[in-house]
Amino acid sequence: MERFPRDMPTRFPGADERVIESDVALERLYAATAAISAAIDDEAQLLRTVPEEFALLLNVRYGALGLLGEEGGLTEFHTHGLTPEQEEFLRPTPPVGRGILGALLHEGRPLRIGDIEADDRRAGMPVGHPPMRSFLGVPLIASSRVIGRLYATDREDGTFSASDEALAMGFAAAAAVAIESARRTARLVNSERLRAAGELALGISHDFNNILATILGRVEVMLSHARDPEVADGLIAIRRAARDGASIAGRIREFGRAIDLNDFRAVDLRVLAIDAVQFTRPRWDRASSGDQNAPDIDVTFDFVPIPPVDGDPVSIREVLVNLLFNALDALPGGGRIVVGVRPAAGESVLLQVRDSGTGIPVGAQAHVFAPFFTTKGSRGSGLGLAMVRRVMDGHGGSVHFETAPGRGTTFTLTFPAVAVMGPTREDDHLDLPAAPIRQGRPEEVSRRAPSPPSPLSIVLVDDQEDVLEAVAMLIRLDGHAVRTFSDPREAVKSIGATIPDVLITDLSMPEMDGWDLARAAQGAVPGLPVIVLTGLGRTVTQSQSEAHGVALVLTKPPDREGLLAAIASVTASGHRPRPPLCILIVDDSPSFLLILRMLIEQKGHAVVAVSGVADARIQLATMASCDLVLVDAHLADGDAREVVAAAREWHPGVRSCVISGSDLATSRQLVPGADDYAEKTDLSKHLDALIGATWSSRR
Repeated sequence: MERFPRDMPTRFPGADERVIESDVALERLYAATAAISAAIDDEAQLLRTVPEEFALLLNVRYGALGLLGEEGGLTEFHTHGLTPEQEEFLRPTPPVGRGILGALLHEGRPLRIGDIEADDRRAGMPVGHPPMRSFLGVPLIASSRVIGRLYATDREDGTFSASDEALAMGFAAAAAVAIESARRTARLVNSERLRAAGELALGISHDFNNILATILGRVEVMLSHARDPEVADGLIAIRRAARDGASIAGRIREFGRAIDLNDFRAVDLRVLAIDAVQFTRPRWDRASSGDQNAPDIDVTFDFVPIPPVDGDPVSIREVLVNLLFNALDALPGGGRIVVGVRPAAGESVLLQVRDSGTGIPVGAQAHVFAPFFTTKGSRGSGLGLAMVRRVMDGHGGSVHFETAPGRGTTFTLTFPAVAVMGPTREDDHLDLPAAPIRQGRPEEVSRRAPSPPSPLSIVLVDDQEDVLEAVAMLIRLDGHAVRTFSDPREAVKSIGATIPDVLITDLSMPEMDGWDLARAAQGAVPGLPVIVLTGLGRTVTQSQSEAHGVALVLTKPPDREGLLAAIASVTASGHRPRPPLCILIVDDSPSFLLILRMLIEQKGHAVVAVSGVADARIQLATMASCDLVLVDAHLADGDAREVVAAAREWHPGVRSCVISGSDLATSRQLVPGADDYAEKTDLSKHLDALIGATWSSRR
């Protein structure tokens, strides 16, 4: 487009001088805003264009754009007017917001200075910084929030006027909208890219694991018969390579795993932080690693009392482990890592991992969250930080980082806080556990599980013939009798005719999936232990397993030891999968009712929630079954004793628990004869025990 000449004079003699001057200013402002609008689809180009157009608009030598992070400090700084040599020289010492820039940041309004050298707020310039005299700074405001500042220095024809300030404010308003729009578009594009990459990763991982299951299974069988040491060594090398492949597939699978809201619960980020630090201890603690020549790394906590957040603790812990490993990689010569948790504005909670390491290279900063991008060469998969962003998106939160080469990196995770039952104690004292905390995984099975009596009768189902045969061979090595089926419908018929001790099934099958097969098999044989063996691994949640009566979930490819330990575990004395319960909640507090329902449904149980006695009686009369009733001692429309009596009338054997904000003695007086009593503030701590007692009484 045709631009307004930059060298056109800004002052004209005559009576219409101010009108003409205003028209010229508007023309120049229009040209500048049009230029930044043209770059709105490319955030990197936009951030270069804004300070350039700002400098040209105000006829200055230098223009700069500073963007703020969540903490309110400068996180990005883009300049115009510096020579390449000056930029290279000054890059190691970017501004941090002291002196004049600090005044602008703290005062939050336009700032005009005629002579920087004479201003009391001036701080020392870095060595090699070009001299500056006049200064004009204006805020960037988007959605009623300050996102950064624009700076102009060294006006060629003197100091800045009030008209210059007004012109700068108009440009800043347009620039703020453009930057916010570009960021929003980038977030949407990245989110869609991550979703597509996640789906691709799951598909690749699933198919890869099926292939590895065949290889690993046959190698295990061949090893059991190998007599030649050279042959055995070769087979061990193949097994090692197959297990390495399974580890890579696992990392790909973790990236592709969607966040399941059913796994969400109220969690304390401080506890998860301690777990993650303990999990990584062998990487940074000399005593744990046994390597006295390892770099000296100090890991500390910076905790402030916080409200709980609603989230998946396993996913959040994995995010922290990823960030800690990245921080450790950035400290080849030793240093410090601080894990901090504190509340933030807007009812949110910040979780930070700060290191004093090498920082992220400037050229890599724009790509750190991109899938498969890595600066670690063959040591990195490029999925760690992509997975971090994916998890934070799934939690309705955000992740950003601040870094400077040679000065360390800080990653900040922002979670929305939630209200939960009972107050959060501000005097909680969190001690480091004495032993590392293992990450909870459905497929983790104790390798010390007792050996089951042989032979067991096992039904094995998988629609992949090679996988079916390889896994069957593994199981038979321990003396078990295995019936194999590639069609799950045929397996159901066989189970009904000849009852097995265990059912092991694939999950993704075309005619009938593993969940449907588990339900059908347990319909024919109540209490039959079911193991799901799948290439999707951790994408299967604990709540899904419990809801379908599945005892264990194993990830393909299984090794012999893990598979046989799983069989031993589910056939141990008294071990049977527990089906979900049907629970009625009666409470006239809508917020408490909602939270309690959420907590119970996360455990895989069916919940009916009502607010009063009349509705409770109707539900009890129409429910097909009811295992547990949770009833408030103080109901507005009637007596809680009526609910307990109606429950026992319609559902003999039902368990009843009276809940109240009062103490237990008062609850027992108000509603005598119930099976259990609990205070509302403590109920979340006792839910598992209450559900366990209900299961026991139901049997």
